[in-house]
Amino acid sequence: MSAESFSSHSTVNDSQPPVLFIFLGASNLARSYCGLKSCITRCLSPRSVSFIHALGPGRGYIREGGIFNAVYPPILNCGIFEGVPCRGDQQIVALITDIGNDIMYGVPAEEIIAGLRSIFATLREAEAGIFITLIPVNLQDDIDEFYFRALRRIFFPNSTVAYDQASEAVREINKFILESANENLKVIGGLEQYCGFDKIHYSILKSCPAWSYIASNLTDSLGTTASPDMKISETAVSLASNLARIFFTDMLGIMDKTNETY
Repeated sequence: MSAESFSSHSTVNDSQPPVLFIFLGASNLARSYCGLKSCITRCLSPRSVSFIHALGPGRGYIREGGIFNAVYPPILNCGIFEGVPCRGDQQIVALITDIGNDIMYGVPAEEIIAGLRSIFATLREAEAGIFITLIPVNLQDDIDEFYFRALRRIFFPNSTVAYDQASEAVREINKFILESANENLKVIGGLEQYCGFDKIHYSILKSCPAWSYIASNLTDSLGTTASPDMKISETAVSLASNLARIFFTDMLGIMDKTNETY
């Protein structure tokens, strides 16, 4: 897919280069993608903004994953990185979030870390500004083993990953992310305060401030002074859009993917 095929959402501001946002994630990102896109576009207007994404509930970076019969290819080799053009006259901002599903699919921490290293290298070649979120749960502090088993049964019914195994993997991956931070790779922390009862997904009531906080990190890097506050109406539209996408596109295949989607 060429740069020309990316959808543009605002009139070009001659004094500023266009921006391409690359969003990588799973269920949290999928549930709020439309609202995030809308508030960023509004914040940067009239600057030219475009988006591509790889997301979906249960999606992994290393292994195939999903829910029911909606199965997504791993982000690492879904084709999105072949769709990233050379920077040219545009700025590129990448968000890597919702890391952790691969742990529950039995992928060792070192393999997940190797995948993240590969993504970092690819995005650096494109001269992208990279933002990454930590896994927002500390199992030993937030979830006991009984609760972990209950959540595993609900969200990952085929998983046999043990509590101690998952806890150690989270610790190793977060440690790697923090140690990788530099001027071109920024870590977005503090998101655990927005998580709901399952400690995995952002609470619906806290979704707006959570994504506004993430969006502000992304747009601050572009020198804007406007605040990218996500509206409640945008959250509602995002939730509805996500359900429609899962049902009509990912499960039934009766609606085509957009050219933003990988």
